[in-house]
Amino acid sequence: MKRKKNLGLLFVAFSLIVSCNSEKKPTTPDTEPAHKELQEEKTKEVKAPEQIISITEAKQDYDNYTKKRAQLIEKIEDPLEDGSKFIASRYGDYDIETVKNYIAYVEQEAKEAGVKVETLRFYFSTYPDKKDFPDHKKVKHPRQNSFFILPTMKVDAMNMGFYIKDLGDGKKEAALIRDYPGILDSKMGDTHKKTNKSYASFLPATTAPLMFAEESLIMNTIQMSPPPPKGSDFN
Repeated sequence: MKRKKNLGLLFVAFSLIVSCNSEKKPTTPDTEPAHKELQEEKTKEVKAPEQIISITEAKQDYDNYTKKRAQLIEKIEDPLEDGSKFIASRYGDYDIETVKNYIAYVEQEAKEAGVKVETLRFYFSTYPDKKDFPDHKKVKHPRQNSFFILPTMKVDAMNMGFYIKDLGDGKKEAALIRDYPGILDSKMGDTHKKTNKSYASFLPATTAPLMFAEESLIMNTIQMSPPPPKGSDFN
């Protein structure tokens, strides 16, 4: 009788152990790190950057630009070909995936060249009053103000814009924008091809036409727009 009682207790204990184990999710050496990483990703909180400004401040900045910049631009610009008034652009936008991809690409190319991206520098710019750029790409927004983005790296305690030289055989190096052939020429936009040709003439004739391929990391192709319509954003 005692033996039967002990067997019964053992059976109950075994059933409880099996039940508890069945409620746990099975983990293996392969799945455990991924599970832990997923948990950390869910609990990680992103803090607001210090550079965030208030909506009130943004509105004030927008209105200041309207009065002190946009109106002046429109005053000095000639009417459009159809006779209508020139309207200064007020913003440009990229979809968020393009921005993510750009940052990932810049960091990838910089890493391969052995440098670190320090900042992304936004340069104000204005499109030329032409139909095409020197590389024959269409000027979509003639005379409109815009901006382009240039990554920088640290050089002698200064952040300097750079581009990538592809040396071949998987080797790359970073070069400063300021040292690009003809970059300090104010008429570079008109003499770009001539400058490149002159620079190439210094290369040995026994090598490939170019010793390296130039790889720009500057992003600009963007949809520029006039002020948002009434009732949206800051208007």
